[in-house]
Amino acid sequence: MYHNIVILENIRSAYNVWNIIRTADSLWREVRIVWYTPSPLDNPKICKTSLWAENTVWLKQFDFTIDAIKEVRGMWLEIIAAELTENSVPLWEYVCKSDNWIAVIFGNEVEGVMEKTLKEVDGVVEIPMQWIKESMNVGQSTAIFMRELRKIK
Repeated sequence: MYHNIVILENIRSAYNVWNIIRTADSLWREVRIVWYTPSPLDNPKICKTSLWAENTVWLKQFDFTIDAIKEVRGMWLEIIAAELTENSVPLWEYVCKSDNWIAVIFGNEVEGVMEKTLKEVDGVVEIPMQWIKESMNVGQSTAIFMRELRKIK
């Protein structure tokens, strides 16, 4: 079975979630929803704006990120976090450490991926920013990651 998974940790905006689900639909990805991230499983606003893409993307909801990570580890996927840290690797330079598919964790629009989550991943990868801002919208970031990782795998 094909597995490239996006894990959404504490995403605040329902509109960002629908955007990510629609992108996942176009690039054949699965989505895991964690913590207080709005879910189409219980939020009709997302269903309306995602144009029902949640019916074609395999979605699963978890209360805690560690539970989503345990599920993905059980599939033997490499897990990376999309985050800017002192040791993060630019996305364009990222090299997969295994032949397995990848799971990418995206964090809150303001706070990023939680520190305790960063301790559980195999690597931290960033989108290098070229100007003043240090980051971009989580919807845009997931689209870039999903497309770029498609080339890698």
